[in-house]
Amino acid sequence: MTNMFLRFFNIKNISFLSLIWVLFSPFFLFAQEEVLTGLTGNPTLMHRQSQSSLQVYGTAPEAVKLPFVDDFSDYMGFPNKKLWQDKQAFVNQGFSIAPPTLGVATLDALDQHGKIYAHANSTQFAADTLTSQPIRLDSIFTTPRKIKIQDSLYFSFYFQPGGAVFPQEGTPKYREWERVGDAPETTDSLVLEFGYATGDTIFVGYRYSPVELLYDYTAGDTLWNPFIDGDYLVFSEFHAKGDSVMMPSDSIMGPEMVWNHIWSTPGFMQDAVYEATGLFFQQVMIPITDPQYLRDNFQFRFRNYASLEGNGITGWASNVDQWHIDYVCLNINRTQSDIYPNDVAFVSPVNSLLAKYQAMPWHQYRPNDLRSSFSNRLTNISNTVKNTNYSYTVVKNGSSQVGEYKSNNENADPFHVRGWHTYDGHANPPVQFTLPQDNKDSAEFVITHVFQVTGGTGDERHVNDTCRFYQKFHNYYAYDDGTAEAGYSIISAIAKPQIYLAVRYQLAQPDTLRSVRMWFNHVQNDANEEYFTLMVWNDNNGVPGEVIYSKEGQLPRHASEFLNFVDYYTDPVAISGTFYVGFYQNHGTQLNIGFDVNNDARDYFVYKTSSEWKKPLLKGSPMIRPVVGKPWDMTGIRNVKPATLRVFPNPTTAYVDVELERGTERPADIRLYDAQGRLLQRLPAANNDFNDVRIRVDMSSLPTGLYFVKAGSAVAKVVKR
Repeated sequence: MTNMFLRFFNIKNISFLSLIWVLFSPFFLFAQEEVLTGLTGNPTLMHRQSQSSLQVYGTAPEAVKLPFVDDFSDYMGFPNKKLWQDKQAFVNQGFSIAPPTLGVATLDALDQHGKIYAHANSTQFAADTLTSQPIRLDSIFTTPRKIKIQDSLYFSFYFQPGGAVFPQEGTPKYREWERVGDAPETTDSLVLEFGYATGDTIFVGYRYSPVELLYDYTAGDTLWNPFIDGDYLVFSEFHAKGDSVMMPSDSIMGPEMVWNHIWSTPGFMQDAVYEATGLFFQQVMIPITDPQYLRDNFQFRFRNYASLEGNGITGWASNVDQWHIDYVCLNINRTQSDIYPNDVAFVSPVNSLLAKYQAMPWHQYRPNDLRSSFSNRLTNISNTVKNTNYSYTVVKNGSSQVGEYKSNNENADPFHVRGWHTYDGHANPPVQFTLPQDNKDSAEFVITHVFQVTGGTGDERHVNDTCRFYQKFHNYYAYDDGTAEAGYSIISAIAKPQIYLAVRYQLAQPDTLRSVRMWFNHVQNDANEEYFTLMVWNDNNGVPGEVIYSKEGQLPRHASEFLNFVDYYTDPVAISGTFYVGFYQNHGTQLNIGFDVNNDARDYFVYKTSSEWKKPLLKGSPMIRPVVGKPWDMTGIRNVKPATLRVFPNPTTAYVDVELERGTERPADIRLYDAQGRLLQRLPAANNDFNDVRIRVDMSSLPTGLYFVKAGSAVAKVVKR
């Protein structure tokens, strides 16, 4: 289920009319206009994938030796390739609720390129896999000898389904509009398997390629596979002309693997588990008692099975059915009661230095912008009391230390006894320093927090004892942390709606607005590419007042190389005091602005669908940032229409001509992508406003299938036969 405020309903199985009733029934009146959707792409993985070379990620130089431990606390993005063989899970610090220690590996419906799986459907499909590198279970290397079953070998991990939320006092106890992610249904699952390679090479599956449909197909119709003779697809539901389906196109050979099912769970809501245990994550302990696994290439893997919603509403199909994995441990000399890792750690990321913002312009900073104290979530997950110490340091521009703090030592009780460590000197340390100001354009500070066992012993994992925040003072304001966990839209039941979204900012001195930086999520089939008007308002007693600037004809755009913030340039706009930036739309399309659910800016933004501005209910921050200060170097920037292109012949067998119409945007290059979003070709585009531009793209060496040509903000599909 994608829309988080509709948690009581299985949106995958309700009709469109039923959905309209749900949205606008009195029971859901509180959230009828605000919509949160999951993401159809993971920008972090997209960016990392774009920086990776095209190579097999898999085999490590040598097998991993015991102990195997990863709590995902000291890195983000792809899993650590020294321990893990694939790149489909997403290591992060923001998608789970209260993990055992900082960071988790999330399995979801997105592939290693950060996009929804091409074979995803509304029933059930195999999604992410998190596979260990081969592990040496044949020998102990500290005192060399063979491992035996009598060595008491155990595998353990923690897990949590998506859609968790902190319980609150009062009613409702579980606020549906504050859930993070999407809970897997009972037809979805998380699976653990043990296995090993036999040494033989066998057929392991097919490579799939897209086929664009040239006709409408109804349930029961047959489509013959153009890649493999005798293979065909029988449709189970209606598909329209122009849709694409994935079909096997080539055989894949690989090592023969033996995989055995060890453990699994169907999808569920975390609330019931919390009510029964008081825990946000569950731990699983599995003894390894079968001698077949005592070999030099033992592996384990987690897999999840997911299902997209099938409500038929354009743009809602998105990332769903998450599972979060934490603190994976495999070692000898363990028992069934070995459920308390000997570890003290951070649980959540640390705060910004600023009381209100995640980032702000350096020339607008004033000492009263600092927070009075930090708020750290700390834990002792061992079974014994630990004497701990805490400190932080603040370093400017990577060189000069400008602040520090050291607290008294204090005992930290085990989490299972008293919960998180709450001693104020550690959990709520004061901010007792000032930031040295200068006349520079920007500044950066690194705040390093350290929470550890006094004396350094009695803590088996030190990477989760340190947590850093990188405080940026550049030329923009931000309530968000730069990562979107969801998409935010305003909807209206009116046929021709008038929708506004406005985010409030406060200046210390008069300034000049240069651009508005916005993050729009990719949505399925680019369904949010509809025009909007960029807006700037002054303040009128806590709500937007007079419009001081507007710019029509804007489209949701995405920056190159998947760095998703895009600047919408303005004429110089004089601003002072309190001002608002945002947008206006006169259509019902969900524009799907990025939404940071981990930083609550509900006090600083409002929306309007009628005559009154309304405060939001959904917890988070729309990713809209004003850029202020000195003029930008605007060389080469012109107010032109978005690129308009034609691609022909289409379908093609050899090449396509890409034609840019005169008077429209002139991008630096023309790009060709395959159906998985991989960049295949990049050709320079002539920068000339006065003539049509035609570029020929040679596709003769490419396999048949679906491709995409991109010119600036314009995208066209191409079918290669």
